[in-house]
Amino acid sequence: MAAAPGQAVTSNPDRLLPIANISRIMKQALPANAKVAKEAKDCIQECVTEFIGFITSEASDRLAKDDRKTITGNDIIDSMRALGFNDYLAFLQVFLEKRRRALKGAPSSKRRKKEKS
Repeated sequence: MAAAPGQAVTSNPDRLLPIANISRIMKQALPANAKVAKEAKDCIQECVTEFIGFITSEASDRLAKDDRKTITGNDIIDSMRALGFNDYLAFLQVFLEKRRRALKGAPSSKRRKKEKS
């Protein structure tokens, strides 16, 4: 569940995404010689954690209405649309379709376990 307005996400530091992952993503988007201050990393860490919680909360509400338990990629896209993040939908739909195609071609984890036996 997302933090209430004005409530710091840091009240539960275990809930934050790992700073190393965030740093890696930030560095990939910047020129090689750019540096990122710890304060900026911490700020982004809180923001992306809150954003994920916000989208997931919306998807969870939709699941409860539909009496389902598993959030799908389409649920995330629908939630982002409902919350007004329309600028990201085309990119996410392309990503989701590519991921689905890649997973179709990959052996399932059950098949891999049987093959190892």
